[in-house]
Amino acid sequence: MQDLELWTLDELCDHAFDIFEELASENLSAEDYAQYQQHYESRGYVDLAIPGEDWVEIMMQDLEPELHYEAQIGLTGENGEPDKVLARILLSREKHESLCHAQWRSH
Repeated sequence: MQDLELWTLDELCDHAFDIFEELASENLSAEDYAQYQQHYESRGYVDLAIPGEDWVEIMMQDLEPELHYEAQIGLTGENGEPDKVLARILLSREKHESLCHAQWRSH
């Protein structure tokens, strides 16, 4: 792994947000997108997680926990409501790997 050029976790979060911003208007419902646009500065978040088994099934390949992360992007809940995950994006920390697969909140 020493020859790979890796994103830092902060850079990976920024990269995930860039992808989300580029694709959100086409993939979220108008209501979810409007809510995100209205509240992203105060309630927007991205969390990185180790990809679950569902990603292995979707991608039809094993994922390396040191290299692959799931970025969950959404809005924090208000008044005790749960967080609203708007997208789950599978990314590689390797800067030159184009792996990117998104699952969007259902309409």
